[in-house]
Amino acid sequence: GLPTTSATMQKYMRLLLALAAAVAAEPLYDFSSSALVELTDDNFETLVVGDATSLWVVEFYADWCGHCKQFAPGFAKAAGNLKGIVKFGAVNAEKASKTASLYGVNGYPTVKVLMPEVTRNPYTGKLGKVAKDYGGPRTARGVVDYATSLLPSELVAAVTDGGLESFLSEGALPKALLLGSKPAVSPLLKSLALALKGRLQLGYAHGEAAPETATALGVDGFPRLAVVPAGKGAAESISYTGEMKAEQLLAWLTSHAGPPLPPTDGGGGGGGG
Repeated sequence: GLPTTSATMQKYMRLLLALAAAVAAEPLYDFSSSALVELTDDNFETLVVGDATSLWVVEFYADWCGHCKQFAPGFAKAAGNLKGIVKFGAVNAEKASKTASLYGVNGYPTVKVLMPEVTRNPYTGKLGKVAKDYGGPRTARGVVDYATSLLPSELVAAVTDGGLESFLSEGALPKALLLGSKPAVSPLLKSLALALKGRLQLGYAHGEAAPETATALGVDGFPRLAVVPAGKGAAESISYTGEMKAEQLLAWLTSHAGPPLPPTDGGGGGGGG
């Protein structure tokens, strides 16, 4: 046989180990303990593309990619910070090559924000969504700011003193009004309006600037949330007494909302709301 020195053998073993490590890169995310959803070729269309009531932030990554490793803690933190407000998913682009190529991914990490509206291609029958490229800083704060800026605000009606009756009488849906302590509508309220689009009309009033509205709903402090059943007036409002947390709020509002809409067919959410 060939003469081999122990130094050469060690070098050879080190090379083999390095190769093995490269092939079996540590999984980047532990999906069991994070707010991130593991997305694959099998579930992407159902979970993301067919979901007309959520904004989705999706990262395409590879386990071996250095930039992905640096970005992973920030991306996972952004998902945790916006839990219940914006949905976050991650696609291992090497395993889900079909989805990665469909979205034109050619480098990692690539982050795309998929807007809520679902359309159906009249020729192929396939569902589709507008995907926006995220080009901001690879930090939790950067991702959070960009994602929340894309939550649709037109689903929340602005209510001021003198405008409560017209808000309550418009359309046939039950109404929910949040009297808040700040002038601006929060990302949480925008996401609740999106989740219940076509089932419940949400409104927002800046509490201190709308004392008559507060009195009409029997509210004496802010933030306060009240639901008024369809066709009823302020006197029949029902006040929310739970925590101002996404999950609890959604459950309570859903219990007062209209019936669920049929599954999305790309018709823009059932009759132009």
